[in-house]
Amino acid sequence: MQSLISPQYTSHPAFPDMISAMLAALIIAVGMNFAFAMLRKKTTDIEKMNKIMKETNEWRKQYTDAIKKQDKPKIEELKKRQAYVNKMALEMQQQQMRPMFIYMIPSFLIWIFVFPAIFGATVSLSPIYIPWITCSDTNVQTDTQPKLDANGQPVINPDGGTTLNGPCRLPGQVYLWGWFLLTSFGFSGIISKVTKTSMPSITG
Repeated sequence: MQSLISPQYTSHPAFPDMISAMLAALIIAVGMNFAFAMLRKKTTDIEKMNKIMKETNEWRKQYTDAIKKQDKPKIEELKKRQAYVNKMALEMQQQQMRPMFIYMIPSFLIWIFVFPAIFGATVSLSPIYIPWITCSDTNVQTDTQPKLDANGQPVINPDGGTTLNGPCRLPGQVYLWGWFLLTSFGFSGIISKVTKTSMPSITG
């Protein structure tokens, strides 16, 4: 019988305890983020993007100040550059999205269809509840009920045990994809600095 803190989803996870599964998934997530940063570096002119960001933000600042001061001549002057600024902002967004589309689709497929069979559907424990990312008390109550077949009989898994409705066994367990999101967000800033691939943002 699986332990309460064993990864759930597969009867034979490659990492049978939560700690090893959590660390292995963390390493893979960081590695994939590093690969994404290098892809971004290859497909994006970051220097040009920074220049566009600087010009766009400066225009927005001047335009906002002109409106506050009701400086109509300045407003008219800045409006003449609005089409150019919008075009540059769109180009920057397209540059940012290009590597994301190349990366996100295969990444999504891997984390949804491949890794759950290796790690299980839950790989960590969180001291706080995060909606959609961690198991709640309700999830545990629902998931620990036997799964029933079309005849209303409990479904038996290959090991001879009863198949349960879902992966949650304890409140606070972190779903595999949720752990990927948390670690990705947690390390993306560091990886961007190390690889010098931080992308500019437009302030409004």
